[in-house]
Amino acid sequence: MNFIDSHCHLHDSRILFDIPHILDRADKAKVRYMVSCATSEDNFEFTATLSGQYRSVLPCFGIHPWFVKARSKQWKERLEQYLLAYLSGIGETGLDFTDKTVDRDEQIKVFEHHLALARELERPITIHIRKAWDDFIHILKKHGKLKVPGLIHSYSGSADMIPFFETHGLFISFSGSVTNPGAKKVVAALKRVSKNRFVIETDSPDIYPYLSEPTVSRLNEPKNLPAIAQLASNRIGMEFEDFSRHAYENSLKLFYSIFK
Repeated sequence: MNFIDSHCHLHDSRILFDIPHILDRADKAKVRYMVSCATSEDNFEFTATLSGQYRSVLPCFGIHPWFVKARSKQWKERLEQYLLAYLSGIGETGLDFTDKTVDRDEQIKVFEHHLALARELERPITIHIRKAWDDFIHILKKHGKLKVPGLIHSYSGSADMIPFFETHGLFISFSGSVTNPGAKKVVAALKRVSKNRFVIETDSPDIYPYLSEPTVSRLNEPKNLPAIAQLASNRIGMEFEDFSRHAYENSLKLFYSIFK
């Protein structure tokens, strides 16, 4: 049984010192590929370097909504430079209105530029949405169905929105949050996703799953993906092997254009 971590952040400063061991542990857990998403211009280069050193690392480049204010005046040029230089996806990008003081229009403008690039370059796009579902739906209606599939990572929306997102070319990704015994909304959403539209992720080093074994560190890593798959499949009453096979095959379809 093979796995693909559809969303993680291997550039994160908390795990940089341990990257070779993290990737070795992922390989032993049969996590064959990890989609590592840059979040700002500051980590574009390391993400690119990592993907060059390790065949299992698939890079994505984007401006995360948390870091929109920190972008440079040349951010568009720098983003396109990396996207054209490397076989890569777009993201992490999106909308996050959790902080009510953020400039929503600025986030929307940056996000729409990423969407335009995804359409122009025909690349998969990784989307972060928090407390901005209405605006996101409006943007999707305006832009229409994606030419190349994208995904909503660590899905936190309602189950009722799933069919709309699927018809607009999106896969739905579930993280360790689905293993939380109290995460009824997330489980309901996973049950609603079509079998050919769900993928799984760790969002490493964040969202450590609810595992039974004790751990010294609460930093997440890709090796935990099979455990997430096991717990997620249990929560929706699906056989582990069947669940894992669908997640793996769906990830292959989603990221086919950036496989090395």
